[in-house]
Amino acid sequence: MQFYYGEQNILRAFDEAEFWKLQESEHAELIPLVTPGLEPEYVAKLGQFRIDFSDMHAEAIGYIASITRSKGMVGRELKMQMLSFIKKCVEQSQSFVEFIDSLLISSHAVRNNPSSQEVIRHMIRESQYFVGIARLILQ
Repeated sequence: MQFYYGEQNILRAFDEAEFWKLQESEHAELIPLVTPGLEPEYVAKLGQFRIDFSDMHAEAIGYIASITRSKGMVGRELKMQMLSFIKKCVEQSQSFVEFIDSLLISSHAVRNNPSSQEVIRHMIRESQYFVGIARLILQ
């Protein structure tokens, strides 16, 4: 993270998004590694999440660069785009949480692997943390 702490502002939201989208990408990559025999449809879905998280991470970096170059002076249109982006990040994280939470129930490989279950529960808590922080900042 870029250490934009203190005042809750849009730059802090992007700082959190940049960090957590990278984390979630790594989480999507890690689940199949800690879950031998994970069903192919879940592996494929996690692969797509990984790509989508990586794309959002790159987009967050681009916004941070724009904000930094403008010294925080962004126009109304850009600010609306930025808020929309953060909302998309939150929705994406919520979707990921719902998906990996469903793995705990629907995946035979996960149900039979207590270590995988603990890793997934930890990932759920981390994504929920991002959702909570981003919502707080957006208020």
